[in-house]
Amino acid sequence: MNKYLEAKSWCLAKGIKIYIVPIRNKKECYIEVDNNGRITRSPHTYQNQSIASEKIWDLNLHIYENNK
Repeated sequence: MNKYLEAKSWCLAKGIKIYIVPIRNKKECYIEVDNNGRITRSPHTYQNQSIASEKIWDLNLHIYENNK
């Protein structure tokens, strides 16, 4: 299994959801991490959803590798 898919599956099984939050009337967006109800928003914005999506895959892998 692809390491990113394995990390995403692990995060979801542990109740960790990472998703894009668009900014109204802009192409920019934030990323939020919902760790079993504890929500953390990224400190900066991403230029578009494509960049944010790539970062989400990296975050899933980072969380998985540091907590498995």
